[in-house]
Amino acid sequence: MINKTHKRLFILLSIMLFIADTLFVTINYVSDKRTMQQSLSQDGLQLERSFNVAFTMTLNNMSQLATFIARSTEVQHLFSQGVQAVKKEGGGAGGAESARLRDMLYDSVSPGWAKMTEKYQVRQLHFHLGPGSTSFLRVHKPQRFGDNMDNLRHMVVDVNRDGDPRQGFELGRVYSGLRGIVPVFSDNHPTHQIGALEVGTSFKTLIDSLGSSIGGNIAVLLNEANVENATWSRPDEPESRTPCGCFIEATSSPELSTLLAARANTTWVPPSKKARTVLLNLPNGPVALTEFALSDYIGERDGSETPVGRIMIWKSAADVVEELNHNTWINIVFAIIGFLIIELALFFGIRLALSQLEETVGERTQEIRVLNRQLEEIAHQDMLTGVYSRRYFMQRLRQELNRSQRSKHPITLLMVDVDHFKRVNDTWGHQTGDHVLTELGKLMMKNCRGYDVIGRYGGEEFCLLLPGVDAVTGLQMAEKLRERVERQITIPGDGIHVTISIGVALYAEGQSAEEWINAADQALYKAKGSGRNRCLLAETARSESLSTI
Repeated sequence: MINKTHKRLFILLSIMLFIADTLFVTINYVSDKRTMQQSLSQDGLQLERSFNVAFTMTLNNMSQLATFIARSTEVQHLFSQGVQAVKKEGGGAGGAESARLRDMLYDSVSPGWAKMTEKYQVRQLHFHLGPGSTSFLRVHKPQRFGDNMDNLRHMVVDVNRDGDPRQGFELGRVYSGLRGIVPVFSDNHPTHQIGALEVGTSFKTLIDSLGSSIGGNIAVLLNEANVENATWSRPDEPESRTPCGCFIEATSSPELSTLLAARANTTWVPPSKKARTVLLNLPNGPVALTEFALSDYIGERDGSETPVGRIMIWKSAADVVEELNHNTWINIVFAIIGFLIIELALFFGIRLALSQLEETVGERTQEIRVLNRQLEEIAHQDMLTGVYSRRYFMQRLRQELNRSQRSKHPITLLMVDVDHFKRVNDTWGHQTGDHVLTELGKLMMKNCRGYDVIGRYGGEEFCLLLPGVDAVTGLQMAEKLRERVERQITIPGDGIHVTISIGVALYAEGQSAEEWINAADQALYKAKGSGRNRCLLAETARSESLSTI
C-alpha cells in the first residue's frame, strides 16, 4: 500500500512528468515551425529571383523591339521630318504639317504595331521629341500628343540627353509599364539623334506567364499617391484601389482581395528590397505570401530607399502546414503514451518508477540540448556553403573589431565576389551555381587560419576577416586566395575555371563597422569594374600602406 509520503511523491513526480512532456512537445513544435518558416523564406527568395529574371528578360525584349523599329529607314525619315515640322510650327503639338507627318508615321508603324501587340503583348509604342520628353506620337493612343513629360518620364529625358538606351519600370500618363527606350537617329545623318522611341508592356503579361511556371499567383501593387500624380484619369478602367493605400497595377488571381483582407489583420510594413515571407490563413487554406519592394527607374538611378510599390507572390502552404500539424500530433501522442506508461510503472513500483523517471528526464534534457545545438547551428551557419551566416558574421566582426581597438593590432577585411555568377546560373543552372558557392566556401575554410572569420554576406558575396593582418599582408593573402580559386574551382563537366574579385580594406581608426564594410565593398566594386579576377586595396588602406613604406 502506498503511504502518504509516497503518494505525495507520486503526485509530485506525475506533475513534473506532465510538465516535461509538455515542454518536449512545445520545443518540438517550435523547432518544426521555425524550420517550416525557414523553408518558406528560402522558397520566397527563389521566387524573388525568378521574378527578377523574368522582369529582366521582358525589359530586354522591349529594348530589342524598340531598336528594331528605330533602325527602320522609313521610320527615321518620317520622324525626322516630323521633328523639323514641330520646330517650325512652334513646338509642342505643332501644326498642320506636324499632324500630317504624325499621321504618316502612324500609318507606317501601325501594321507592325498590331503584330507586336498580338505576338509580344506590347502595350505602348511612343515617339518622343527632345530635349526632355515631349510626346510626338503615341501609337497606342494616337489622339494624345504634344504634352511635355520632363518631370515624369525620366528615362526618356536621359536617353534624349546622352543617347544611351535604357530600360526599366516607370509610371506614365496612360500606362505604367516595363519599358525599353532607344535613341532614334536621322536617316540623313546617322550620328544625329532626333528623338527617342519607347516600347513597353504591362506587368500583366509578365505575371501571367511567370505565375503558371512557378505554380503560384502574383500581384503588383503601386503606391496610390504615385499613380495619382503621374497618370491621366482612366474612366474606362475598373477601380483598382485598396484600403491599404495601394493601386492594383496587375494581378494573376481574383483571390488578391481576400489576401489583402487577411494581410490587413497583420502588421502592414513598407516592403523591403529583400523578399519577406509570411504565412496567412485564407478561407480556402493557408498560403505563403512573399513580398518585396518594387523600384522604378528614377529610384534605381538615384538610389532611392523609397519604393513605388511592392510585388506579392503567394502559393498554397497547405502541405507544409499539414506536415507541421501531423508532426505535432505525433509528438503529442508519443508524449501521452510515454506519460501513461511511466504513470503505471510509478503506481506499481515507486522505486522502479523513480529510476525510470530520472532516466526519462535525462533523455528529455539531452534532447533539449541537441535541439538547442541544432537551432544554434542553423542560426550561425549558412546551410549551403558551411561558412558563417551573415548575421553571425556581423556579430563576430564587431567582437574582433573591439578586440583590435583594445590591442591596437591591425585587422583587415576581404570582400569576395564570384565573377559572372549570374551567367553561371543562367547558363548551367542554379545547381551548378550552388556547387560553385559550396566549393568556394570549402576552399576558403581550408586555406584560412583557425581564428580567421568567414561569412556569406549575400548571394555570391563572401567576407573574410583577418585579425592581426595589415593591408599589405591582407592583399597578399587575397591574391593567394584568388589564384587558388582560379586554379582549383571549375564548372563541372565544362572545365571552365571560376574566378573571383576581392576588395581589401584595412580598418582605419574612427571608422564604424558599416563604413569599414563599405570601404571593402567599394574596393570590390572597383576591382570588378577594372576587369574582374583581381584584388584591389581600398583607397584609405592603400594610402596608409604607402605611408609605412
